[in-house]
Amino acid sequence: MNRAELLAPVGKMENAIAAIENGADALFVGGKGFNARQYADNFTEDELQQIVHYAKLRGVRVYVTVNVLVKQEESEALFNYLKYLETIGVHAIIIQDLGVAAMVKKHFPKLRMHASTQMSAHSVEDVMFLKELGFKRVVLARELQLKEIKEIVETCDIEIETFVHGAMCYSYSGQCLMSSLIGGRSGNRGRCAQPCRMKYTLLEDNETLTKEAYLLSLKDICSVEFLPELVACGIHSFKIEGRMKSPEYVASVVGTYRKYLDLAKQKAPYKVEAIDLDLLKGVYNRGGFSKGYYYQKSSKDMLTADSPRHIGVKAGVVTHFAPKTKMATITLERDVHPGDGLEVIRKGKESVGLGISKDYTSGMTIKHAFDRYVEVGSEVFLTKNHSLLKSLRGTYQKAKKKLPIQMKITGRVGEPIEILLTHDNKSVTYKGMPLESATNAPLTADKAEKQFGKLGSTSFYATDIEMDWDENGYLPVSSLNEIRRLAISELEETLLEVEIDEVSEEYPMPMLEAKQEKVWRAHVTTMEQLKVCMNYPELKGIYWEWKYEDEVAEQALELCLKYGKDFYLALPYVMKEKMYHTYREDLKAWSETALTGYLVRNYGEYYLLKDTGKKIVVDYNLNVMNNESIELLETRGVSLVTQSVELVGEEMDNLQGDLERIVYGTIPVMTSSQCILGNTKHCQKGSKEKKCYQVKDRKDMIWRIQTDCKACHMQILSHEPLVMKNVELKKAGEKASLRLHFTHETNEETEAVLDAYLKNKELNKVIKGTAFKTIL
Repeated sequence: MNRAELLAPVGKMENAIAAIENGADALFVGGKGFNARQYADNFTEDELQQIVHYAKLRGVRVYVTVNVLVKQEESEALFNYLKYLETIGVHAIIIQDLGVAAMVKKHFPKLRMHASTQMSAHSVEDVMFLKELGFKRVVLARELQLKEIKEIVETCDIEIETFVHGAMCYSYSGQCLMSSLIGGRSGNRGRCAQPCRMKYTLLEDNETLTKEAYLLSLKDICSVEFLPELVACGIHSFKIEGRMKSPEYVASVVGTYRKYLDLAKQKAPYKVEAIDLDLLKGVYNRGGFSKGYYYQKSSKDMLTADSPRHIGVKAGVVTHFAPKTKMATITLERDVHPGDGLEVIRKGKESVGLGISKDYTSGMTIKHAFDRYVEVGSEVFLTKNHSLLKSLRGTYQKAKKKLPIQMKITGRVGEPIEILLTHDNKSVTYKGMPLESATNAPLTADKAEKQFGKLGSTSFYATDIEMDWDENGYLPVSSLNEIRRLAISELEETLLEVEIDEVSEEYPMPMLEAKQEKVWRAHVTTMEQLKVCMNYPELKGIYWEWKYEDEVAEQALELCLKYGKDFYLALPYVMKEKMYHTYREDLKAWSETALTGYLVRNYGEYYLLKDTGKKIVVDYNLNVMNNESIELLETRGVSLVTQSVELVGEEMDNLQGDLERIVYGTIPVMTSSQCILGNTKHCQKGSKEKKCYQVKDRKDMIWRIQTDCKACHMQILSHEPLVMKNVELKKAGEKASLRLHFTHETNEETEAVLDAYLKNKELNKVIKGTAFKTIL
């Protein structure tokens, strides 16, 4: 395909038409299941087929999102769904779960696979791993800078897709468990409750440092002003976010990006007009736009300071307020009209709005009584622009996008009329009823051509009509129309044909055997925790949190060797290319030691270390929920797979193979390139004294913060340890090895946890924690 595809979000049929009519090259849509926007309208199977056919007949590609984690008990339903997607001829599917990729590769090899941004690909190594699995495109993590994207594009022979407009997650996509921990609504399962859009307070050792604010809410990204740089970088596809947005939003963003993407490709002088930026802001923005991470790692300027909701464009300011009557005077800075909506932004408080019922011009004042206090100087925004929305609807209410065809029509008296229709390299020939000899007024070639060229309600327009026609022939106009209709119908069928391989009727489930002994292991972050662990012979292995310091890790290895325990390096959750350049040889050098193996937290680490001869253990954050994923990893040499912590009860029992389960631990629920500490002037980089920082939510739950200052990313930890209670513990131990995950625990706390789990003490009396919940 040509580079610089414009990819549009579609949550309902009206949005699809809006995207197509405004110039989208491709659409991404979701079915009723297995997609990461379960609260969008989404499409039934019949609707999916309708949209695929509609788009194909207008030269637009359709990618279907199958971008959620799939539980083992859903595998058969997934198999049948993939079978259906293949039959309707989708152009590609977008995948998060390795198990989905494995199933596609085994049973549906003609289905083209795109790796979702939920796979958190952020390095050359990540992308090369996904390419090896058969992916044709990778949607990169949003957190990459342009220079990092360019290195991936130049190094990896695979299509690269990035987000150019729309909402930004605070956490690396696929690495956020906060929504599922708070209320059982998993972002990895398409049901995110958006906790990042709530207010939080920053604490230091439980003491308040900041006012309650939107510390985790990012502005939407807007890239239209630097599209030429993105095009020059070689990115293959530019993705617009917004499957839950309105058709007017889709029309505005797609239309604007189409205009400027075409301009960027021309390498002509490039400048975005202010009216177009106002158009984008007027339809949807969260307190303005940011450039995302293309040119910076993080910044407080990327945050929504006052509100995570749409605020539109500035329309005026409050110039007077009467406390007794609560009457505010608003002085306008732009025209407003009937049907418009205004919103007054109250600093640190909930905004208030009003509707407009008549015309006002810039400079005029509006008086309005509110039910609460409004400060003089408060900014007023136009959040609903009635005339703008109306004009945007006009861009797609009458469908105009069609495919060009060439027509060759042969009419010989006494012989069937023959129509040859061609689009690109596909042709159909249709033979209709014979052309009769005219007894009175013959049907001339000009008249016949005019009639055959009437393609108004079809998906086509004729660029060329070649006539070979007997001038003394005749047929009624109704007969010509019927011949044309049937010929067009045959062309449509040809263009929509799908070649598929024969597939098993029933899902052939993988059968895996557990080959390793089920044992206890512990993850530790300090030498003090490690020393406590040495006193427990029940622990067979240690995961040492590697902090780029080999000398301390070597001491930890020596201690484990002394006590006869396996020793694994637990690697960083995020390893961008700069970090690989710095530490690649250090990591490989560990394979020459007595190290047992590596605990990997991203695909790139596996790709780098798979041939070292050491054991590879996949950690929980690679989101393994099904046997297809386990089989894929085992066949690629992975020794042990840690189950997703989002699995509970019988969902764990359904998994097979060599498995591990975290049964205790304060684990990261967000991993972010943003840093709350840096954004609030409390950066810890270079600081010898590491303080304890936390965020407090609106329910007074406190979440600890930990930072990786060398890699410059931050994590928010679960507000309480995740604790598997006695009831489930024995059952879990029959299926998997068990892990205790220590982060900031003191010696005494570490010992108490070890006693509770390994010395058969009553868990509920020793450990206060959060039980694993059912995850939707």
